[in-house]
Amino acid sequence: MNSNHSSWDRISRRVIYDTPYMQVYEDAVRLPSGIVIDDYSVAKLPDGIIIVATDVDDNLIIFDEYKYAVDEMILTLPAGGIDGDETPIQAAARELLEETGYESTELEQLAELYVYPSKIQHTNYIIRAKNAKLIKDIQHEPSEAIGNTKLIPVSDLRGLRQAGKFNTTPLITAIALAFPENF
Repeated sequence: MNSNHSSWDRISRRVIYDTPYMQVYEDAVRLPSGIVIDDYSVAKLPDGIIIVATDVDDNLIIFDEYKYAVDEMILTLPAGGIDGDETPIQAAARELLEETGYESTELEQLAELYVYPSKIQHTNYIIRAKNAKLIKDIQHEPSEAIGNTKLIPVSDLRGLRQAGKFNTTPLITAIALAFPENF
């Protein structure tokens, strides 16, 4: 852990839960004031990517996906984990193709964002993909319940946001970063 004057010092760490998808720890930490918190919980998730992709006609590639934790179909962007030694750009290219059937060779990293850095070790990389072309059928993972891909004109984004159609922090953040003038 960091040892500068404003950091917290970890005294100990106990693993509460450990799977390939999530680890949960209970840490004992000493605050800069000297106070000790002996049950500070931290979750660690694999890093991921969120892709803001547009096709050759400048339509946003988006879809509805069932999200178990909230038991709803939610409008979302292509996204996923970073496998092995992949870079965020490589992961984005792979996930875009797997989830939508679209391919883009114009990918750019817009941001590297912490999700909830007080309690969660996890980084989302926001990737912008331009001029994507439909080249193959979709190949969803067994755990994915993805609806049909939708193509939304970028000029419609502000109206959809104002109508409450976007309701997740990652979606809103990624679109706002990619299209600040249209959001």
